[in-house]
Amino acid sequence: MSTPLKVKNLKTVDFSIDQMCTLYFYGKKIFRAVNDEYISQVEDMFDCGLISELIEKELFVNTWISDVEIEGYKLVIEHEYIEYWNYPYEWSFSMLHKAANVVLDANEVAFKHGYEIFDSHAYNVVFMMNKPVYVDFGSFIKRDVRNQNSWSGFSNFYNSFYIPLFLYKKGYADVPNNIFLYNGFYNDKDLFNLRYRYAGLFGKSISNLLYHIRFSKRRLASARYSRVIDKYGNHKHFEKLIRFKKAFQNNYSTKHARKLIGKIDRSSFDSYWKDYHDDKDPKNDKRFLRIKEIVTKHMADATSAVELASNQGKFANFLINNTHLSTMISTDYDKNALDQNFKVNGSQDNYLTLVHDFVRPNQRHNTSSFVDRIQGDVVIALAVTHHLILTQDVSLDHIFDTLENLSANYVIVEFMPLGLYFGDMNNIPKTPDYYSLEWFDSAFRERFEYILDEELAVNRHVFVGKCK
Repeated sequence: MSTPLKVKNLKTVDFSIDQMCTLYFYGKKIFRAVNDEYISQVEDMFDCGLISELIEKELFVNTWISDVEIEGYKLVIEHEYIEYWNYPYEWSFSMLHKAANVVLDANEVAFKHGYEIFDSHAYNVVFMMNKPVYVDFGSFIKRDVRNQNSWSGFSNFYNSFYIPLFLYKKGYADVPNNIFLYNGFYNDKDLFNLRYRYAGLFGKSISNLLYHIRFSKRRLASARYSRVIDKYGNHKHFEKLIRFKKAFQNNYSTKHARKLIGKIDRSSFDSYWKDYHDDKDPKNDKRFLRIKEIVTKHMADATSAVELASNQGKFANFLINNTHLSTMISTDYDKNALDQNFKVNGSQDNYLTLVHDFVRPNQRHNTSSFVDRIQGDVVIALAVTHHLILTQDVSLDHIFDTLENLSANYVIVEFMPLGLYFGDMNNIPKTPDYYSLEWFDSAFRERFEYILDEELAVNRHVFVGKCK
């Protein structure tokens, strides 16, 4: 028998409400140490077939009872390590929609085995490449049969999935991602005012009353009986509350949640770069073909790549399917372009799309930074440096810092000597005095181990290097 791991040598999360298990990290090992009072439930979750069915249907991260021991615990379970961890604020509309359906599918499986998911928020889902899986073992609870088809996780799901998707449909571009960057929820009253604007015609008092009735109805009807009893057991109107709950509880089911999500079939906001790749065909583009040759010839030992400003991902798709590279992380800050990227490449198990502004990255205070989670053997940034330098005042040092931090080995970056040139040689926009091929070349060689530079078109000059 191996020596138990000491808790003091393990990493854990700063904050957790999981009463079932304590999450521990040991290198690339992910453990959940089960608290004694939940051992029988955890064993039943494995014995009844719940976990095996979830894993078989690719709804839950691969999980097993571990032979590793942790001091102070009698039972330890282990999860498969997820290489490129990601968060809901890095998902596009279609990614969020797909994640929502994974939660609903997982909850249906749980119902079948006498359980349900109560903590059904989006941060409990992670994309393993472009396949979302539920990851929170501790949010499965025994289902109260008195609730019939009602789902105690309905309100969490409503706030974390339905509201952001609804806002996408209404044309709000940044609010859904900002919800996840803030606290993961959107004010329910604000949504009521947006959805039911007619309510304000009757005055503020009537509007507030209608909201309170609707909100309280959902909270009470979907709540677990144990919660209602604990909170209202001694209330003089307790029996009336229970009758009210029984009357409406089946309205807040997995089926109803799926119906709500099904009505939101598209996002309707506009964006500047959404059509940039519409006419791109890498297999017939000399520039793209040449960069593919460079990857093949000079980076034979590379297996993974990160493309920044990937737009619809046509070149990323071309590389992963026509070179030796086996993993592609394709990013862009334009949510529409990235969404199209996901729709085209979402079925590939070696491809991950993420919404990401690589010069102005966002994150929550309690989430890991992008560069701590995402890295590739090759980092690629095409047709973007001129925009960043000339229109957004981003320094070349900052751009190179980002490329260096994301790369485990190689860098491919384009420089546009003519700046914001749009094809008219008689009308070339003026560039600053410092902005020249020599300036870029000198900075590149200082930062990276030079491999080659080459003119690919009149305003396309590719630099290839290796991290020092």
